[in-house]
Amino acid sequence: MHLIKRGAEADIYLVEWYGKKAVSKVRRPKQYMHHMLDREIRRKRTLHEAEMLNMAKRAMVTTPLIYFVDPLNAEIIMQYIEGYTVKDLITNASIEDPLLRQALIDMGIYTARLHARNIIHGDLTTSNFILHNSNRLVLVDFGLAFYSSRIEDKAVDIRLIKEVMSSAHANLFNEAFRLFIDGYSSVAGEDNTKVLLKKVREIEQRGRYARIV
Repeated sequence: MHLIKRGAEADIYLVEWYGKKAVSKVRRPKQYMHHMLDREIRRKRTLHEAEMLNMAKRAMVTTPLIYFVDPLNAEIIMQYIEGYTVKDLITNASIEDPLLRQALIDMGIYTARLHARNIIHGDLTTSNFILHNSNRLVLVDFGLAFYSSRIEDKAVDIRLIKEVMSSAHANLFNEAFRLFIDGYSSVAGEDNTKVLLKKVREIEQRGRYARIV
């Protein structure tokens, strides 16, 4: 067992599952919380994340295969996705690279498919999209995902990926975000996308006003 990542609420390990590389996501106990309440919260969040991964698949979004869910120990064992994150691609490739351009479009398509099913990912970053086997995009980490039909919640998803692109990939931001929106619009339609982007701008203006005050 090898620790890959330590997150705010869970640790990610590289493990072996019946001869295959796999990922074990384990939600850590919170020492400051009553142990029975903590165990129940971790159990529910583990089951919820597994459900979200499966619901995303139904929305035609590629996510890791789930091998095993242990609610009592707050653990999900799932497919290990080998490949490059879109963050790595943007950092190392030209925006003219067809592989990167298609990945950015597919990111938008995946996001729109989730939103069409009222699934909010909650952590849309270029690090959570992985290009598997150089041709298939996989979306990971549904730990913060939830259901909502509110346009505000969908706009927050879009605002996050926009913020990530503008800060971490500033030199490619305009074209990268345009390709993402092109993909989104191809599923959601131009009118719905315009309404959503208007809401994104409203949220951004609120944030700027709050910082000034």
